[in-house]
Amino acid sequence: MRDDTAILKRLENKALHYLGRYATTEARLRQVLGRFAQRKMEDEDPERMIELIDKMVSDCAAKGFVNDKDFAEQKTASLRRQGSSRNQIKNKLYERGVNGGVIKQTIDDHDAAHDHDVEVQSALIYARKRRLGPYAQPRSGQNDMAEGWRNLHAARFARAGFSHKTVTIIMGIKTPDDAEELFNEGFYG
Repeated sequence: MRDDTAILKRLENKALHYLGRYATTEARLRQVLGRFAQRKMEDEDPERMIELIDKMVSDCAAKGFVNDKDFAEQKTASLRRQGSSRNQIKNKLYERGVNGGVIKQTIDDHDAAHDHDVEVQSALIYARKRRLGPYAQPRSGQNDMAEGWRNLHAARFARAGFSHKTVTIIMGIKTPDDAEELFNEGFYG
């Protein structure tokens, strides 16, 4: 058995190495350190290791190396730029171990900072990337999407977590030019 100082030093080295490569949450750092301890220090008392890992995560948080709120803010902005819905963002942050209250507050703050409907903007990005709704290429001989295809596209939006209201807005847009105009109005209008 090693003394606590030696264990903490190894945990600190692993934590700093990991944090130097990845933005993360306290929960994720705790998982990484736990797996590291199981692989490299399996002869140590598990309860003692949990205490030391918790201490290391707390130290990293106190020094500002890991901050769940900052992580959530960065991830929310990034996912919005990629066309993710509010529900997708919630799920991804929850999977990373961010507290539910922090998730709600972060998404609300991000969306309130814009003077346009961020959910519609994200849905337009999603539609453009996946050629859905106004960005869909009509089949040969068709001027517009057939009703069955409209329903399939609407279902893809719904599975991506967009609300019925948002899907109705997007599916009501007829052309890619109209969609781009709405998109640009949201950001520049």
